[in-house]
Amino acid sequence: MSEKNISANLKVLCSYSDSISSCCRKMGINRQQFTKYLNGTSAPSVKNLRKMCAFFGVETEEITMATAAFKKLVSSRRRVKKPKSILDNSPQGERHTKLLESMMLKSSEDIQPYLGDYYYYYFTPSYEGHISKGFARISLVDGIAYSHFYERAEPGQAMLEGYEIGKFVGVVFVLGERIQIVDYGVHCQRAISQTILYGATKGSFSLLSGITLGVQGRNSRIPFSSRIVFEKIASNISLKRKLKNVGLFEVDAADISSVIRSRLETSSSIGHPHIFSALEN
Repeated sequence: MSEKNISANLKVLCSYSDSISSCCRKMGINRQQFTKYLNGTSAPSVKNLRKMCAFFGVETEEITMATAAFKKLVSSRRRVKKPKSILDNSPQGERHTKLLESMMLKSSEDIQPYLGDYYYYYFTPSYEGHISKGFARISLVDGIAYSHFYERAEPGQAMLEGYEIGKFVGVVFVLGERIQIVDYGVHCQRAISQTILYGATKGSFSLLSGITLGVQGRNSRIPFSSRIVFEKIASNISLKRKLKNVGLFEVDAADISSVIRSRLETSSSIGHPHIFSALEN
């Protein structure tokens, strides 16, 4: 390991950064120790070397190269990861980050009963008199709850031409006994959607009701809200079979149960004509 080359190359990488202190905090390396690496008075451990390389986006073999060649490499390939986060540049940003992390950690405990696969149903403004039936999966990875949605659209109403199967990913929170999902399109990031579901009132459940807010397909781009119902799917059904049932259905189609249809058509006890609401579970 060439300590001299590592020292000089770290300085090159840091020249792409706004703040060395910020880099150290995000890498999880002590600032004073990192200064020794920069000055060449101490060599990083294999563990810390890997941390730094992963953060800056270079290989461990590359960071020991002659500095002139290393400069040319990172400049031409643009592989340096600029350690910049708009949420970390101000006290307000850091506060928002901490609040989001806190909500995610709390949600990771409360989301457990809701993990799994669902069909979801809602009246779509793109096709009058039709209900869209999509597939949803809620999963938990490293303490963060994620949503994956799949739904089918006709060619003229797909968010992006050529992508009639819409894929949407997002994060899931459970706050105040409400399941809150914020997602966006994988193929076309032209809108963010939000879905809020009532939490289950009993230990076991098959349906979850709520409201979804989004933007109509690529033609009219009209913001809309609709009641939505999630239907739990048995885990022993293959994913291929689950996705096969996704599509658009007429309101009175046999594929839409009367219970689901009723939930989609019934508001809550709020009787205000200008407030759109959903019936509780």
